[in-house]
Amino acid sequence: MKLLSGVLVSEVDGEYVAVTLGKAGKKFNGMIRMNGTAAFLVRLLQSEQTEESLVAALTETYEVSREEALQNVRLVAEKLRAAGIMEE
Repeated sequence: MKLLSGVLVSEVDGEYVAVTLGKAGKKFNGMIRMNGTAAFLVRLLQSEQTEESLVAALTETYEVSREEALQNVRLVAEKLRAAGIMEE
């Protein structure tokens, strides 16, 4: 899985947002607010990832169980798919 090109993640006043440009902007015109964990995953998804690689990255970076990491990965992926900005 991977984000469409043109998804930019930025931190603004302590809040993380993703905005879309180009091809991604044609699919989703807006801004997505997210927490630090989601921003971490979105940045990783700018290159090809598997569900397992994302879970591994979360458990290595944050103090979370594998189950909690998997739940977070699936939630973020679901939201990105719903916005139409993620390739499978």
